[in-house]
Amino acid sequence: MNDTQLPRFEVFVQERRNGPHLNAGSVHAADAELALLNARDVFARRPECHGLWIVPADRVTARTAEQLAVEMPSSEPGESGRAETYRVFGKIGHKGTHEHLGRVEAASAGQAIRKAFDTFGSLSVTSWWVVPESACLESAEDEADAWFKPAQDKPFRDQAFYPVETFMRSLRRARESKEPRR
Repeated sequence: MNDTQLPRFEVFVQERRNGPHLNAGSVHAADAELALLNARDVFARRPECHGLWIVPADRVTARTAEQLAVEMPSSEPGESGRAETYRVFGKIGHKGTHEHLGRVEAASAGQAIRKAFDTFGSLSVTSWWVVPESACLESAEDEADAWFKPAQDKPFRDQAFYPVETFMRSLRRARESKEPRR
């Protein structure tokens, strides 16, 4: 990171209660709290949204299926040797985005990827992400209505609310009717 760019956070959106969290993109922010607010403003304005997770991009450990076919990460524990919970995300197939598949207990990111592969490998995952659960910040379940309902009541959510093309035609006709004919 250079001094002109804020840290990047990956954003995961849950469109409906009990639905999967899908990677929607990323935001830049000074800290996790601001990243969560930015994520709400950027990714929850138009589509349905029930919950958000944000994760510092530098805490995501990623491997492709091709990389895992060449070399599976070691199952040795990390420096601390203590197991922690990792959230597992996978991109199923070549289209689409990373979605939350579940959680695994592991002592290192490499061990988490190995356990994720063993647990969810039958899903034809083409790309794996694991993130320590302690690095995730999420919107509160009990605040979902306050956070996301106001955006659903705004008519500008629908692009049909802006009849730009019709408006531009009427302006052109008005201008043409005022111009002298040659």
